Amino acid sequence: MDKNKKHFAVIGDPVEQSRSPELYAPMFDKFGIDADFERIRVLSNELDGIRETVQAHGLNGFAVTMPHKKAILPLLDDSSDFTKRAGAVNIVCCENGMLIGHNTDGAGLLNALGEAGIEPAGCSAVILGSGGAASAARIALEDAGCSAHTVSRQRAITGRAHPIEDAIFSFEVASSLISSADILINATPLGMKNGAVFGDLSFVSLLKPTCTVVDLVYRSDRDTQLIKTAKHRSLTTVTGERILYHQGVLAFKLWTGCDYSEKD
Repeated sequence: MDKNKKHFAVIGDPVEQSRSPELYAPMFDKFGIDADFERIRVLSNELDGIRETVQAHGLNGFAVTMPHKKAILPLLDDSSDFTKRAGAVNIVCCENGMLIGHNTDGAGLLNALGEAGIEPAGCSAVILGSGGAASAARIALEDAGCSAHTVSRQRAITGRAHPIEDAIFSFEVASSLISSADILINATPLGMKNGAVFGDLSFVSLLKPTCTVVDLVYRSDRDTQLIKTAKHRSLTTVTGERILYHQGVLAFKLWTGCDYSEKD
């Protein structure tokens, strides 16, 4: 193994849809960093062996995607303050045998909103989902002076989760949250390539004309159905592609100390 070459990866399940290798390749090239980036599928029952995975692949750092963003936190040696508050990790730095957790999801979201000319301060946001990405989005928005509300799937006594549309279309949510939202964020996996989709997107018609629709799901082949529907209503949209880019720039700096910008 080339000792000078650096190794990075993204872990999750599923992981084949991740565009991280393509995202980071030009960043490494710009700074002349000899590095590779791979996708490593890690099942939930395999996450406890993350240190063995790091050692086996010689990783200098790795990204964390669903469903491990929350579950990996107690397996790390330390984490940033924001990460602890959000209770979720999306970036890990491997430093002298220690695993240090970070979260660029929140800052990446804010930077993507800023790029679209959206200032969250004083706004009301509705976040669909209750996973790690949703937690980071909520904390980041609240820190920015935005009132953030989370809508998650309702569970029956049996523990079976009902579709999130059931929660969206409940009277309380539809009247007091969705219809008054300045920002709507999809932090569920609905819309992923080859994955489940929203069964009913008519809730988009409840949004006011000035609402910004954000989809954390990214697709390289086309817009997600949520983004398409929002654009059809002439709403401002922020795609997962732009959020991924801004997250990646922050992660790259954590891993390498280099500040990448596509504008340079």
